[in-house]
Amino acid sequence: MKGFTLIEILVVLFIVSLLTGLVVANLPTFVSQADFEEEADRLKFVFEFGLETAQVDAVEIGVELATDSYGFVIFDESRQTWISSDLPELRHHELPQGLLLELTTEGEPLRLVEPGEEAGSTQEPQPELLLLSSGETSIFELSLVAEDGWWIGLSTEGFGDFTLSRTPIERDE
Repeated sequence: MKGFTLIEILVVLFIVSLLTGLVVANLPTFVSQADFEEEADRLKFVFEFGLETAQVDAVEIGVELATDSYGFVIFDESRQTWISSDLPELRHHELPQGLLLELTTEGEPLRLVEPGEEAGSTQEPQPELLLLSSGETSIFELSLVAEDGWWIGLSTEGFGDFTLSRTPIERDE
């Protein structure tokens, strides 16, 4: 009769538990990176959708940005004011914890509202970026930054081609 000894079974169980521990320890990293990539793709999609909506509906759309969220507003010509978008794709969106936005317009960094900081809720919305019915946009680089160092930039040269890049754009200083 041939079989495995108790020592052999314990060694195999030890190796399997060690490998399982390594996989589980690295699992949050895989999940975080997937969330990060998904958020970057979502950001590009909503900007493209916003520009397309501006062109099709012949309206001007603004983007309100904070370090931890963004939302879209539409210019109401009859009241001469910005109103929040009621389109599901363009509603206010909070970033997952650990992700932040940084904005640079035409080479100059722009300070965004920090979490917990009042944005002036009694004032009418003042968008940081514009998506125009003519197909033009503000020239910007919007960086999505993770606490652990991941970086993706969404940028445009002003004519609606939004580009995701993983290498920061070099600036003349």
